Amino acid sequence: MGMRRRQGNPFNVTDDINTSLDTPLSPNMEDYMENISMLLKEHDVVRVKDIARKLNIKMPSVTAALQKLKEKGLVDYEKYGHVQLTAKGKKVAEAIYEKHSFLTEFFKDILSMDKQEAEQQACKLEHHLSNNASNRMQRFVEFYKQEQLDGQQWISRLDSVLEEKRLSDLKEGEKAEIVRILGSGPLKKRLLEMGFRKGEMIHVIKYAPLKDPIEISIKDFLLSIRVDEAHSIIIKPVQNYD
Repeated sequence: MGMRRRQGNPFNVTDDINTSLDTPLSPNMEDYMENISMLLKEHDVVRVKDIARKLNIKMPSVTAALQKLKEKGLVDYEKYGHVQLTAKGKKVAEAIYEKHSFLTEFFKDILSMDKQEAEQQACKLEHHLSNNASNRMQRFVEFYKQEQLDGQQWISRLDSVLEEKRLSDLKEGEKAEIVRILGSGPLKKRLLEMGFRKGEMIHVIKYAPLKDPIEISIKDFLLSIRVDEAHSIIIKPVQNYD
């Protein structure tokens, strides 16, 4: 996981970002802790230059960060010496890494994102979850995995739902099967009367010059539908449908 540069003072401590050990750290500081821990798992000895190389930042910035972490009792570090995590620092780093790991699982295994995108999203989110939100999400990931092992039917249903899109998300030339129409009232009634019913196949012919309306083929009829109306039609894309 790479370091992300942030605006402002990277060493500001915020009250709303806490590890499970109640050690307030800025997002940048959490990144340092996580990456130092990763380096220590790969190498017996870690130096300032190793951290700077891994995070692609200058050594003086690393030195300043290490001094801050030392003041918090999270690292043992002397100038030009090796970097080690204290016992407290190891627990903090483990908590940060655990959060990153289950968030990656959430995006990859539950939301079916590819591994690289899952890692990127986990990096963006991990520093901004409260302890309560983090714990609840972790419990959900564990519950999902156990339900999956037990073969619960709702898992397959959820996986199918995550493959669905809105009609307004389709591109020109793409085809899809209608899954359902959202909402109720006059709009839903009108769409049903136009032929937009569950199981029907639709083909996006083209978008108007300003992307609204959309010309669609359904049951060999050509229809025009506004984008805001298409937003209410949930579809499942299909490939090679004749």
